[in-house]
Amino acid sequence: MFTTCQGAQLRTLLFCTAIVPFLPSLASAQGVGQRTETPEQDIIVVEGKAILSQTAIGAEEARRELKTVPGAIGLVEAEVFLDDFAQSIGDTLLFTPGVFADTSAQREARLSIRGSGLNSGFERRGLTVRRDGVPISRASGSTEFQEVDPLTIDYIEVYKGANGLAYGAASLGGAINIVTPTGLTQKERFTARMEGGSFGTVRASASAASADGPWDLYVGTTGLQSDGYREQSAVNSVYNHTNLGYRFGSGVETRFYLTALSDNFELAGALSFDDALNDPTSAGRPVTIGPFFPGGPVTVLDPGPVADDWDRNLDVVRLANKTVVPLGEASLELGAWYAYRDLDHAITRFAGIIDQQEDEFGGFFRFSGDASLGGLPVSWLVGGEGATSTNDAKRFENIDGSNGNLRARSDQKASNLLAYGQLDIEMTSRLSAILGAQYLSTRRENEDVLNTANGEREDEAFNPRFGLLYQASENSQLFANVSKSFEPATISDLTAGGILDFTPLRAQEAWTAEIGYRGQSRYLAWDIAFYRSWIEDEFVDLAQEGFNGAVTATFNADETVHQGAEVGVDVFLTPQEREVRLLWRNIYTFNDFFFTSNPSDLDGQSFQLDGNELAGVPRHVYIGELRAEHDRWYAALNLRYIPDGPFADYTNSFEVPGYELLGVTAGFDVTEKVRVFASAENLTDEVYISNVATVADFERQGGNIFTPGQGRGFFGGVSVGF
Repeated sequence: MFTTCQGAQLRTLLFCTAIVPFLPSLASAQGVGQRTETPEQDIIVVEGKAILSQTAIGAEEARRELKTVPGAIGLVEAEVFLDDFAQSIGDTLLFTPGVFADTSAQREARLSIRGSGLNSGFERRGLTVRRDGVPISRASGSTEFQEVDPLTIDYIEVYKGANGLAYGAASLGGAINIVTPTGLTQKERFTARMEGGSFGTVRASASAASADGPWDLYVGTTGLQSDGYREQSAVNSVYNHTNLGYRFGSGVETRFYLTALSDNFELAGALSFDDALNDPTSAGRPVTIGPFFPGGPVTVLDPGPVADDWDRNLDVVRLANKTVVPLGEASLELGAWYAYRDLDHAITRFAGIIDQQEDEFGGFFRFSGDASLGGLPVSWLVGGEGATSTNDAKRFENIDGSNGNLRARSDQKASNLLAYGQLDIEMTSRLSAILGAQYLSTRRENEDVLNTANGEREDEAFNPRFGLLYQASENSQLFANVSKSFEPATISDLTAGGILDFTPLRAQEAWTAEIGYRGQSRYLAWDIAFYRSWIEDEFVDLAQEGFNGAVTATFNADETVHQGAEVGVDVFLTPQEREVRLLWRNIYTFNDFFFTSNPSDLDGQSFQLDGNELAGVPRHVYIGELRAEHDRWYAALNLRYIPDGPFADYTNSFEVPGYELLGVTAGFDVTEKVRVFASAENLTDEVYISNVATVADFERQGGNIFTPGQGRGFFGGVSVGF
């Protein structure tokens, strides 16, 4: 009977039979049920851990709070990725079950949780991203992951699916909250870091932290330069993040956040399949047509990324405030933010040069506390959020990398109104239930002041949630939940990044069921979840023919299903009290995403897709690490294994090959204040495809849609902290 999992029309939650052969060899470290400290420590209740402030808590206290969530969540501390030359937020989450990240360009990662934003372009959808609880996802619906500097992160909270309701999230992928060091939580008062390596890469970072009376301050700055693995893929970026807090005598606390960055990187473009495997360091080829007869003329439609200097340059200034007012058994959190964004993005001759300046304002509140309901202890939360943005979106001709004539100019406006609430009811000493709901109203408007590509779209939805959390033992928990998600299209989706006419896409909606189990014993820690999402009007991206995968359009795909398994297990191979400790840390993610109908408006064409897999993400992803640790040093061997690559198209006519990547990392504390570290990536120099710009039918269309992954690279550095 297990063979029923192979038929798309008969797929059900019994898909778990497909992963049984993998279970004995699975491990991970970034589910919240797992940790790398001594297993004998109580992982459910952290005793004696004081909250340093109302606006800033450390990772241990955050872990304790996350364990009250009846769903799949993760917590990633900075020490996990700091010495591995993480360039993007995707690099920081590799060891988190259920998260898929790959590289589409230098400094740019595609990040997907449970198939969210499956093949979106540079402006990503499907996730609600916040920094210290304040949104950095734009009012227009997308997120620029370029805004995140991994070296100014303390820890990251990952709320998969509806588990992000505490931050108002109702998107399919959930929410990510990036927590910044503060003057209260940063261990060192001053840090300096210098590193470099392959492809002409140099990165320098420095931070300062202080706490004096009611004041505390953290400032971190990072500069990155690299020539890149491929031709036309250089990076030149500078980031600064400042976090200033003040505690009033009344108990009220306020905290200001200032982010300023200039992130500039060249774009090499996508390649044909043969070029991606045989000449992976090259940039995209010119797009030509003809000759249509022997000796006939050849027409160059686009000279390619080198001649036209494709790049993406983003400047951002973001100022935010968060204030917490204690009110007896309750607490009121208020916040506001302003962001200015300047984008200069040169791509194909057809698309031109995108030039945008955006202003965004927003505010939020969260009111929470403890009470009693029918004699049962209850924790409650209500919140609201509003945001609005205006974007002056221009598009120029691309003449050898310089602005030509103005082709299009649009006034783009976006607004969101959000309200949510949640009750956490302690039914018994072991069982708690969560009831929650969210209301979201959005508006997207595009007014073309030069042409006639005007349009607007309004959407609203009510999204309920129900969950159960059972304390199976002192150190293990079972959970289950059912929820509805809702995601309106971004302005980038509605206008193909400002390149095509306005398309009034329907909002994507889904119901998701989830079950899971997490906990820890002396030699084992685990975090396991299974889910199934029934989706209507899923957003599907298609690369347009003949433009090196640089231009994509978004369509609705009617009915689809996303289901999968997120499995993490840490195996402590030696007792943790030994001088040298061995840890086996890996994850396994199973992605089963498929059509359950034939889309009616996919690229204006008729396709028989019922039962076909969704393109762009592999079914099986395994990442593992064997790690030896000492009080003064560590060394680790890691593996990323993709048995079979994703389909490149929705007709499933072409499948990308799988790959295996080996890496090593090591570090040594020269003194208590000085550490040296090094890492090697893709030791075997395997040639592989890391990203695909999906099309409808590759066998018919072909196309330059493949991005090769990075070859062998070596990096090392030194950090000082005191």
